[in-house]
Amino acid sequence: MSNRTKEEIRLEYETDYLERLAAKGKTDSIKIEENATSEEERRRKVKEAEKIQIESAQQIQEASAAKVQSELDIKNKQEFLNKEVLSLIDELKVLKAQLEKEPAKRKISKKKASPKRRTTTKRKISKKKASPKRRTTTKRKISKNKASPKRRTTTKRKISKN
Repeated sequence: MSNRTKEEIRLEYETDYLERLAAKGKTDSIKIEENATSEEERRRKVKEAEKIQIESAQQIQEASAAKVQSELDIKNKQEFLNKEVLSLIDELKVLKAQLEKEPAKRKISKKKASPKRRTTTKRKISKKKASPKRRTTTKRKISKNKASPKRRTTTKRKISKN
């Protein structure tokens, strides 16, 4: 009896009681039909609950599968990036080794030749004659009685271009 629940025991008792009453003819057939419909409703509800449970289980499985797939994608990306980093490190080592073996040579860039200046035709420049220098007189001792000599003024000469 411990295996059966109280509800099952009650249902069994009710069906037995209704059958006894039906045998005596005291009960209506309506009550039996109500009991039968309630059993059908219970079965229908159970089936609906099972459907819902199956759908939720499928959704959970799909979500877990998507999660696993995303984790795999992340791992694959990380592995790819790790391989790329390792290959770049190897290339760097090779380049460093090449630099150590060969002395650094600077590139010698040739300077561009500056454009030649255009030579202009030289103009003939006529030299001007030098203007005569002023005559300077030596200073003399000035005596009180004598007047100082006047300064000679020179006339300007005309310069001709030849």
